[in-house]
Amino acid sequence: MTHTTRIQILRSTVLASVLALASVASWAARDFTPQAGTWVISEEVDGNPGRGLAIDVQGNTFIMQVYGYEQNGDATFYTAVGQMQGDTVTAPLVRYTGGRSFGSGPRDAVEDHSLGDVILRFSNGLQGTIQLPGEPEREIERFLFAQRDAPHYKTEQWQGVTRDARWLGLNEQGQVVNAWRAMLQWGATDPMQLSLSNESSRSNLECTRPAQTQSIHCIAVSQTSSPVVKEAEFRLVGAQVTGILTLQAEGAAPLQLQGVNTEAFFPPGAVILGGCCSRGVETYGQGSVPYGQQPSYLPSNGTWVIKDELTSKPGRGISLDVQGGKMVMQVFGYQANGQPTFHMGVGSYAAESEYSDTSSTRFSLQQYGGGRSVGGDPASAYLVQDAGDVLVSVSGARSATLAQAMVQFPGEEAKLMQRIPLESPQSLEDRFFGEWYVPSFARLGGPLTVTLNRMDGDVARNEEGSVRCQLNAETQRARCLFNRSSDGVYDIDFSDEFVMSHNFVRVRDRHGNLTGLGNVPLD
Repeated sequence: MTHTTRIQILRSTVLASVLALASVASWAARDFTPQAGTWVISEEVDGNPGRGLAIDVQGNTFIMQVYGYEQNGDATFYTAVGQMQGDTVTAPLVRYTGGRSFGSGPRDAVEDHSLGDVILRFSNGLQGTIQLPGEPEREIERFLFAQRDAPHYKTEQWQGVTRDARWLGLNEQGQVVNAWRAMLQWGATDPMQLSLSNESSRSNLECTRPAQTQSIHCIAVSQTSSPVVKEAEFRLVGAQVTGILTLQAEGAAPLQLQGVNTEAFFPPGAVILGGCCSRGVETYGQGSVPYGQQPSYLPSNGTWVIKDELTSKPGRGISLDVQGGKMVMQVFGYQANGQPTFHMGVGSYAAESEYSDTSSTRFSLQQYGGGRSVGGDPASAYLVQDAGDVLVSVSGARSATLAQAMVQFPGEEAKLMQRIPLESPQSLEDRFFGEWYVPSFARLGGPLTVTLNRMDGDVARNEEGSVRCQLNAETQRARCLFNRSSDGVYDIDFSDEFVMSHNFVRVRDRHGNLTGLGNVPLD
């Protein structure tokens, strides 16, 4: 990848360059998207500090920070940016120097050198392999530090909670053939209760959590009309759901489950719009329901940067990962002498108070040393120093976005940070094109999903012309019409590229890649 094929779009070393989209060839679409957040090299997970990966894939654009150590043991990081070619990416692993340290004034980083190419191959949204320069290929996996039975989910506040989600059933060809609203009643003991409903059917299932697995297994409690779900085996992985669905209909093929979690609340069924009768627990959407007690507003996991450090030159960046009431943060920055380093911290993340629409955390940022270098022998790291506390706060107000937050690093004032859109829309096609699930259209007899792939002036439409969408540049909302009927009008909010919603789900991105996790192990 030559320098001329890159676009310098921000100050963060995390995103020093992104390949120019117009110059990229068209690759085979994936049936998954790697989940953004912290990844690890599987064989190096031993309970001791070490090295890791902060990965973010949006569309076909890939970015990764490798946090590890120099040959002398000093903490460091490297950045790789490239374009996915199917499920594979090859990109130079680059070292930068000279950027900003905690409490310093503005300083631009510069490219020091490339260690060589790094190659990653993903098998699904949670697993893959990596070959670092000078090393053999090794297995990698998403670091899931708060899985199904984490202590967070065994606390009193989670007893009787209902998880609300939107589930899509895909056939072997990757087509959405059914969709449900899924409501899972969580409890300390099994069985849990799962309700799957849509315009034509309702399935009630009882669920258990088999030992030695991370999956949840549900079986229908009654035989009802077809098509209806007979069994469901699935995993909850942050904001996403993945698994397999078996239908009651004789001879029906199993469906791949691709789902999005939206919120969790208590008690089940007690949400009254305009009222205040539900206690919110957590949500992936801002200002979504007028809870009596505010939930924990969960920010978008992935690559972040301080907004006023967004310039055309390299600088520092942040990786956020929130799971099960905990936030893990890696900060990729520089020492006072300009050498690259990283700091890491973890802390409890929750609503500030019962009636606050702000969720926050405070924890120490620590620097490690002595770990494994790229191409080096196995070595465990050790704590070098505590740099001080970081404060992070996220607003759940309707006017806010969960892709923005306030951050205060040691020795600095609080500043606005945001998750980086790696493929910032440059045209209407970038915003609209792709496959969408809009339940309100299905209720009106429209298609289960809509693929927007044509432009008529400033109007995006599907091939048949039955669905037409037009963007309001001022509000950043698109008004979509089904068969140009006033009954079939729906607004899609494009102001937040990372929003999780019940009302519209992007099934495939504009490149044709499925946005779910694909075929992941359920055992």
